[in-house]
Amino acid sequence: SSSVLLALCAALLLAAPAASRRGQGARVAASRLRGGVDAASFQQQYWIPLESSPEVFNDFARRVGVGAGYAFTDVLGLDAELLAMLPQPCVAVLLLFPVSRELARSESARVRALGGWDVRRRSPRVFFMKQYVGNACGTVAAMHALVNNRDVLSVGSGPLREMLPAEPAEGGEAVGECEEGDLDECADELGERLSASSRLMAASESSAQLGGTVPQRGVDADYHYICFVRSSDDGCLYELDGTKPFPINHGPVGADLLTGAARVIKEHFVAHMPGGHFNVMALVGDPDGTLAAATD
Repeated sequence: SSSVLLALCAALLLAAPAASRRGQGARVAASRLRGGVDAASFQQQYWIPLESSPEVFNDFARRVGVGAGYAFTDVLGLDAELLAMLPQPCVAVLLLFPVSRELARSESARVRALGGWDVRRRSPRVFFMKQYVGNACGTVAAMHALVNNRDVLSVGSGPLREMLPAEPAEGGEAVGECEEGDLDECADELGERLSASSRLMAASESSAQLGGTVPQRGVDADYHYICFVRSSDDGCLYELDGTKPFPINHGPVGADLLTGAARVIKEHFVAHMPGGHFNVMALVGDPDGTLAAATD
């Protein structure tokens, strides 16, 4: 239900210290998601959610300016035999899970146990943004997957570049990199940038029309997306959820992002909702364009 979704968003976002600017930003984010006191300044802050479909996400990637070579595809299961069927390389994993009171409680406890804004365990190269738009979790997850793989993807002149700083001069900082001391402010700014981007909203909502069932704007979705990526900087697996106050570092995974993400999904999500419906997609190499051209 919408009340459970809002409780999850608020619980996770409010886990940061309230006295800090970070905590204030979290409260503002939760307020916007539930139509809070400042909602009047944000017009149409509920987007049409993206259906968990490779066709929808591949269309979104194309619309924002990502070229050929990689594509989203379904992960048929989390067992080793099924994971081995996926094309390689796998550079991101997206999880769609049902929102429930049980999971909201476990996720809130997990964030509290991490001890707040532990930026010492986060690579500055990890792109992370807050979700300030209702039902945009799929869009945020897609952005996390695409921007964190900007070094291997072909990124053209589309609206995806609105989320990136200007190209650095030779020898300068990497595209999308935040200063280590400003990681929280950077996440806030990127979330604001998405909420203000008419081009990204148009791309997301156009892709949403490809889904089998297109919900009406403003109707809370009962499912939520997150993304898993591996940082080339430290080799660690990062869980990226725009309703959480920070990325979660799950430690080194070598080159096997897919197995590491499957382990975290089973341990922290499936275990708490054994009868729940989960959907997993992966962003994988697609050199001949077969996956990108597929339709559901």
